[in-house]
Amino acid sequence: MLMLKKMFTRLKSDSTGIKKLNKRTLAGLRYTKYYKRLPLNDKSILLESQQGRTFNGNMYYLLRELITNPDYADYNIYYSVNEQSAENTIKHFKDKGYKNVTVVTIMTKHYYKLLASCKYLFTDTAFFPFFIKKEGQIYLNTWHGTPLKYLGKKSKSDSHSIGNVMRNFCFADYLLFPNRFTMEHIVEDYMLQNLSKAKILFTGYPRNTAFFNTRTRNTIRKYYEMGDKQIIAYLPTWRNNGSRFNNRIQYVYTAYHLMELDNLLTDKQVMYVNLHPIARDMMDYKMFRHIKKMPDDFETYEFLTAADCLITDYSSVMFDYALSGRKIILFTYDKEQYTADRGMYLDINEFPFPVVDSVFELVNEINRPKEYDDERFLKEFCGYDALDVCKRVCDTVILGKDDLIEIEEIQNNGKENVIIYSGNLGKNGITASLFNLGASLDMSERNYYVAYTTMHIKNNLDNYKNVAELFNYFPLTGKINLGPIKKLLYLLFLRRGLSAGIITKILDEELRMEIKRLFGGAMFSHAIQFNGYEVRRILLFSKFDCDTTIFVHSDMREEIKTRNNQRKNVLEYAYGTYDNVAVVSNGISHSVLSFNSKANVKVIENLIDYKKIEKKALLPVTFDDNTVSTVSLKKLNDILSNKSKVFVTVGRFSREKGHKRLIDAFERVHEKNNDTYLILIGGHGILYEDIKEYIIKKGYEECVFLIRSMSNPFAVIRRCDYLVLSSFYEGFGLVLAEGDICGLPVISTDIDGPRGFLKEHGGYIVENSTEGIYQGMLDLLDGKVPVMNVDYEKYNAKALSDFYELFQ
Repeated sequence: MLMLKKMFTRLKSDSTGIKKLNKRTLAGLRYTKYYKRLPLNDKSILLESQQGRTFNGNMYYLLRELITNPDYADYNIYYSVNEQSAENTIKHFKDKGYKNVTVVTIMTKHYYKLLASCKYLFTDTAFFPFFIKKEGQIYLNTWHGTPLKYLGKKSKSDSHSIGNVMRNFCFADYLLFPNRFTMEHIVEDYMLQNLSKAKILFTGYPRNTAFFNTRTRNTIRKYYEMGDKQIIAYLPTWRNNGSRFNNRIQYVYTAYHLMELDNLLTDKQVMYVNLHPIARDMMDYKMFRHIKKMPDDFETYEFLTAADCLITDYSSVMFDYALSGRKIILFTYDKEQYTADRGMYLDINEFPFPVVDSVFELVNEINRPKEYDDERFLKEFCGYDALDVCKRVCDTVILGKDDLIEIEEIQNNGKENVIIYSGNLGKNGITASLFNLGASLDMSERNYYVAYTTMHIKNNLDNYKNVAELFNYFPLTGKINLGPIKKLLYLLFLRRGLSAGIITKILDEELRMEIKRLFGGAMFSHAIQFNGYEVRRILLFSKFDCDTTIFVHSDMREEIKTRNNQRKNVLEYAYGTYDNVAVVSNGISHSVLSFNSKANVKVIENLIDYKKIEKKALLPVTFDDNTVSTVSLKKLNDILSNKSKVFVTVGRFSREKGHKRLIDAFERVHEKNNDTYLILIGGHGILYEDIKEYIIKKGYEECVFLIRSMSNPFAVIRRCDYLVLSSFYEGFGLVLAEGDICGLPVISTDIDGPRGFLKEHGGYIVENSTEGIYQGMLDLLDGKVPVMNVDYEKYNAKALSDFYELFQ
């Protein structure tokens, strides 16, 4: 009864928390109800532009086609916008006489119903992370511009967090591209080859049809009484880095430039400015005589048809406005900085348009006629644009006509796709072993993708960059979609109130849906839970409809006793459910079998990138910006270069590494030989401060040093004399091989993981105690421990062969 009471108390606490969650967090819960219950409506179409932030762009022009073409008169057409845009959108549609379209506010009951039941879904960006395309839904993604700035994996700011866009591209049935340049970079930089089954539509952008309608220009110029004035449109790019301070700086720059321009423009010139909403809300246009805010009465591209000249910088609008035949000027006052910060596919100096970096030059160009030839530019980037694009797109996607647009398939090399879950990419042995695996794999045999949870790697972006150099990847974003009852049961499981065996039966359908949600329906032939931790991902990867493998990097019995970072019932379930349980050393096989005797255990030792270690070991000893050390770099280098004897160990600062008993053993060694030092290097761990205090308490600050967060520990290891592994337990003990590669004699406590490796290669094993470590350190000093000199080429060949056997 007491246990049940505690369980229901947890449920009550969690349900109270759910009520306080924001709309976006609750979206998946509400959407799921309609996703499961509602059938598809074959005559319903939902359009959404930039996740509802605006009604402008490609979606607007597709909407106009749908509501004016009699072929779609019996369709229900919906346009979704956010709460801030809803009133303006409704007014605009009413003013335009758009009667047969319903405006829907995102994150509402009506919106969830439509997203779950409309057969046709159109967007120019990506639907929210909770979205899952249902069987039978037809999804068109047009994207929103020819890219000048780097996208996807090339992006310098958010390449690690592109998961929602990737999965949307994978869900899509049709991807629309206005030119091959855009297609090639979207497909390559969002890594869609071999994942997405979408059909590529090569056709002009729907929004660009505005430039083929001459009546629109005349209508707008007459409406605003522009007469014979020169109308200039200014659409600058927003330099977004998420900083409020930076927003203020950008506003100041923009306001200053506009004031200068206002003073130099004549009464025969009017400049209409379309700023990012942040700057737009700050700007007071009353202080200008010749500059106005671009009005909302017309869609942006409609209004651009009235302009005689476009000024922009790095925006894709230049590719579109070129269709007007009128002048384009690029005002790039911060080109070097912007290019360095964002990166670009193309050099804007190679475009036909004049490029200026001062207001004075800008005004001179405004006053000069168009004097450049843009025929080649138009042919390369705008060759598919035409007046009837919207009709051909709708007829292709909705009516199924396949002879109106040039259609291609996304490239697929026919090889198996393998997804590997990495964990949080922390500075630890698991991440190092993943790097070593990636450096050794034959990427021509299979398509390997690393998956990670975006929010979990934000503190390990350096390691993410290493992963991105070795693998394609698929960031995971959002939360599992669950109804209210199952959400509470899942929370109860996470609070250890339900076992893995029970919750996986309850959530079998939902976990399989979650795989579809996270990966956009992309298919894999093998799913590998490589880090072997994280209960959510252990359960998730067990439900892949393909061969599954979970890795074991440590003695999990000891992990539970020492760190309580695993759950017995989760491992019992996982080791009995996954097709393979891969242990990194034979010594921990019995640990796996103690959880589930039916586990299909396979020994796959960690690969070792010995060439990289050898290379990095030769580099100078340096600290990183985030390195924390109890010894200065100068003093460290002095000690490493003199004749003193230096012991080193590498491992996270946590209890299982046995750092305190190593310090105790060293204390006795130092009493015998005071020209000795001990260096402890670790990437992370909760005991850093505790170990630091322990050293101070012993009065050994001058001979025992701690170094935390060091990207190249090998330079230190190579300059030490001996390496000691003092752990209470290990899965493999990778640092032993690293020390051996650096030319050091190594010793290890007699524990399961390292034991097999050391025995096979003539290594030195000591008793698993402080006394054993002490005696081993004395033997090191006395020259009784030889360097192993393992043949790592042969070792890696065996380990890699064992890994490949997973796919046999």
